[in-house]
Amino acid sequence: MLVPNNSLEKIFNNAVNIAKKYKHEYVTIEHMLLAMIQDKSFANFLNDFGVKIEAMSKDLAHYLGTQLNTIKSKNDKAPPKKTASLERVFNRCFTSVLFLGKDEIEPIDIFLSMFSEDKSFVAFLMKKYKLNKKSLADYINQTYTMGIQEGAPLDEGQANKVLRSFTLDLTEMAKKEQFDPLIGREQSLNDIAQTLARKTKNNVLLVGDPGVGKTAIIEGLAQKIHDKKCPKFLEDHTVYALDIGALLAGSRYRGDFEERLKLVLQALEKKSKVIMFIDEAHMMSGAGQSGQGSTDLANLLKPSLAKGALKVIASTTWEEYRTSFEKDRPLMRRFHRITIDEPNRETTLDILKGVKEYYEKFHKVKIDDDALKYAVDYSSKYIHDKKLPDKALDIIDSACAKFKVYPSKEMIVNHESVVREVSRMTGIEETQIAQKESTNLKELEPKMTKVVFGQDDAIHKIIDKIVVARAGLKSETKPIGSFLFIGPTGCGKTETAKQLSELMNMPLVRFDMSEFQEKHSVAKFIGAPPGYVGYEDGTVGAGLLVNEIEKHPNAILLLDEIEKAHTSVNSVMLQVMDYGFITGSNGKKADMRNTILIMTSNLGAEEMEKMTIGFTKQDKTADDDAVKHFFAPEFRNRLDATIKFSKLNEDTMKLIVDKFIAELNDQLKDKKVKVELSKEAVNYLLDKGFDEKMGARPLARVIDNDIKTPISRKLLFEDTQKKTVINITTKDEKLDIQWK
Repeated sequence: MLVPNNSLEKIFNNAVNIAKKYKHEYVTIEHMLLAMIQDKSFANFLNDFGVKIEAMSKDLAHYLGTQLNTIKSKNDKAPPKKTASLERVFNRCFTSVLFLGKDEIEPIDIFLSMFSEDKSFVAFLMKKYKLNKKSLADYINQTYTMGIQEGAPLDEGQANKVLRSFTLDLTEMAKKEQFDPLIGREQSLNDIAQTLARKTKNNVLLVGDPGVGKTAIIEGLAQKIHDKKCPKFLEDHTVYALDIGALLAGSRYRGDFEERLKLVLQALEKKSKVIMFIDEAHMMSGAGQSGQGSTDLANLLKPSLAKGALKVIASTTWEEYRTSFEKDRPLMRRFHRITIDEPNRETTLDILKGVKEYYEKFHKVKIDDDALKYAVDYSSKYIHDKKLPDKALDIIDSACAKFKVYPSKEMIVNHESVVREVSRMTGIEETQIAQKESTNLKELEPKMTKVVFGQDDAIHKIIDKIVVARAGLKSETKPIGSFLFIGPTGCGKTETAKQLSELMNMPLVRFDMSEFQEKHSVAKFIGAPPGYVGYEDGTVGAGLLVNEIEKHPNAILLLDEIEKAHTSVNSVMLQVMDYGFITGSNGKKADMRNTILIMTSNLGAEEMEKMTIGFTKQDKTADDDAVKHFFAPEFRNRLDATIKFSKLNEDTMKLIVDKFIAELNDQLKDKKVKVELSKEAVNYLLDKGFDEKMGARPLARVIDNDIKTPISRKLLFEDTQKKTVINITTKDEKLDIQWK
């Protein structure tokens, strides 16, 4: 669909404003021309062509002010309408641009269309300033081809002009010390040099995640070539980065882009001893196509790559490599692929130390060495949608930039500065990031036993496993903990996960596994297989689990009632428990090394209930047998612990009553009312709500029906402003609720 570009939209809006300024009822082609020559970019173009812009502007202003009194508007509030002549200009322009196979209308297209309005004042001005359509079109073509005749060989000056227009000389930039030093990438540089030295396939494709330093490696290569620290065969080479944006800019007619690229390739071959760098190589497919039958950048490059006349280094991400670059097999076989991995923490810290002085000089601050270490540690721990060293550099750069916005007497980037920036980027509270974790973990167990009742042994086992992981004595490739919670319904398995999430300040990501009972429903969980609807969808293609973990990598993952899911889900969880990663069906990975995996199950609860009559000794093994029977050995073997939850007894239920009433009082705070429960009322709730088989859930329903419902009716339908206490006792074997 044809649309006007941004410049043309601004020009037309200005033409309407000019018509309003003169209080004209219509927008004419004269208003449009005046608006066009008031646009700086278009005015420069006409000025280069030799048009006297100021004189033309004065002529137009005089004409609009004196000759168009007949179209004065009687209604100042009504917007000006287009005249028939302006409509004709737009229609001719639309047809012309559509024929050329373009998808945008530019100001020059409108200008060329104006030449056909013979009886207008614009036509008079065109003659006055010696403008004609053919000479203008020739000038445009000559400008786009840089005055070089097609097929003619380039001389040295023309080659330099072409390269200045459409490439960046990275070697020259290295000479001017515009690059940060390259650290820890010696092996990658050696691999690139070895590939460039080959007889065939001497073109390099760098593939790696965004932010791992692909572009920085090429900048480092240019620096080493300039410093004469490269292999001898690369000495005197020049590295040019192709500017695809400049090649595309202003390519109005079909063939313009192809012609420009051919000039660039000619210029590079003329120079010899050059390396062409194409950043974001996936743009090669489709770049420059202006309509059906036109050729893109990839196809234009193939002959030069096949001849070996040009050394090319391209870079792309894994995602783009799979979706676009890899599909073009003829192009792919002309490149040798080199994988650029994310550097480890030690290498990243060395990189940060190497660029530290450059950031200090730019921002005029002092950066503590501790700040660099914490930037690496915290970015690795809390930021998972980016890669090292990019995310660590982002933290340091942002912390430095803060002093420009909020100047301070001590311009020092320290631990506190890093914590503040990590908190801002991730949304995690500063106290959680900065606080010593040992303090948090030490207080975790007593806090948990105060909110989850009757399960002290289970909580102790969970905390023990988390402490071992946090102390660094567990494999770094696994999640913090992988637990299977088993026990009867209503005993606190899900509640334990919720409270653990709250006390550890980790978001809770919960999946009800009953949604994934059928085999085909697993596609929702880890994504649709190739060829199915949604496979390439960026929002759901990788599956619900991968997307949620991407959003919340520092989370507690709760898979509720895991036994209800299809068995293939258990197979998916094997890689999570073993390697700390989950892979969607489209190849997208999510890091789960900072998650706690909790799966709950009621397996064995029914058997345990049956065995309590006459077979009490076997009661403790019933759930173990059920787990062994349901889950495969390789699944059980990867669990950190199977945590057994006990049935709730009457003493525990009394504590749960207190907890539910405390929660109710918290909800009633805004109403300035407090609930007080007598011993008789507590016993009533226990008699009616305690069910050894069902756990605490029946008690919650009793409180909802017998306490919350009457209180809600009173609050909504009666005047309770002067009442501050709700006293609950029993009367005639029922709860008696009195407001005082």
